[in-house]
Amino acid sequence: MAAAAQQISEHGLAAASARSVAAAAGTAASAINYNFGGIERLLSLAFEAGAAQTADWLDARRREIAALPRSPDGAAYALEHIVREWTKGARPLALLYQERLAISPTHGGTPWTALWRDFWQEVSAAFGLGEAEGRLLHLFFESEGLHHLSTWSPALEGAALRELVQHFGAVWLGASPAPPLGALALAEESAGVQAGGALTPAAARIAVAAAAVAEGGLGALTHRAVAAKAGLTTGAVTHHFRTVEELTAGAIRGQVLAQVPPEGDTGLRPVEESRSREEFLDAIRPHTVRNAPAGPALARRNLFLAAVRRPEQASCAAVIRFAYGGTSRRGLQCVLDLPPQTLALRGAVLSRMLSAIWYATSADDAPDASRAQAFDAICTRAFAGG
Repeated sequence: MAAAAQQISEHGLAAASARSVAAAAGTAASAINYNFGGIERLLSLAFEAGAAQTADWLDARRREIAALPRSPDGAAYALEHIVREWTKGARPLALLYQERLAISPTHGGTPWTALWRDFWQEVSAAFGLGEAEGRLLHLFFESEGLHHLSTWSPALEGAALRELVQHFGAVWLGASPAPPLGALALAEESAGVQAGGALTPAAARIAVAAAAVAEGGLGALTHRAVAAKAGLTTGAVTHHFRTVEELTAGAIRGQVLAQVPPEGDTGLRPVEESRSREEFLDAIRPHTVRNAPAGPALARRNLFLAAVRRPEQASCAAVIRFAYGGTSRRGLQCVLDLPPQTLALRGAVLSRMLSAIWYATSADDAPDASRAQAFDAICTRAFAGG
């Protein structure tokens, strides 16, 4: 079981074959059938053991955060602490959890997700907050509990996490406001995330082609492959996207451009063209409150999870991590009067929570109702201060 968990964490579920697990355990593959009845049962038990280990891990964290101030500020400190400890100190367990979420994204959640949901409700109550705030804490955790697995630039990414948590705490929890640190903007710039704004028709065509190629994984995303998909020369692709990191950023933009609006919503204005709060909410709701994760969001998540396991792709993982929020930012700037750095943080936190909403509610008894309630809780606070 330990070898199975290790294989899943280090290489992903798809690579955890009976042969690879047996080799890691130093035994014959036949021992898996003899002891567990098959590899599927063994992998299932490995995930169950991971959930049990998480319960023990959370008990230790409860004792640590008990020393924090019993206030919204304390809740924000607790959130940052848990994200850091989970993604660094408990990294193998965190990767195992992410693989469990990825097994069947169109079906219900797991007791492991419910464990996190109940933990954040407990934290919210302990720090004097309500059920809605507990849900918001869980949403933020589900996003950054994935994305802080990045190892691209630990100091800068840690500073960006702190800035995001501070903004989240102030706007969504009622914690003390803090001035922007500038870390998120620096991380976006350093990672090579493309600036907001419309792409030229040629660049948009290449971006959509890059998104299609990236479905085969980051290893398949080359200038030559994208050129062939777009029906262009390799030189034309490198003219718009010079490096692999820029091509990765282009693929992320292409995923958004290629997204087909849900049936019945084809007449909605795009998010970045919103002219009122109502138009903004109408534009983002169909892609959030749905019965399965949105296609582009799921593809982006899977790309990130693959990239964080490979040191040579650390910079690409950073592009994916810090590409969140661009579309929301462009939509919010038309309906909120906020300084640029604050607006960037608002869009970044909003997008992160919306991207996690399906996962955070999937283990609920009535996930449809939970998604709607979570969406309302997010958006009610999103327009604060503007």
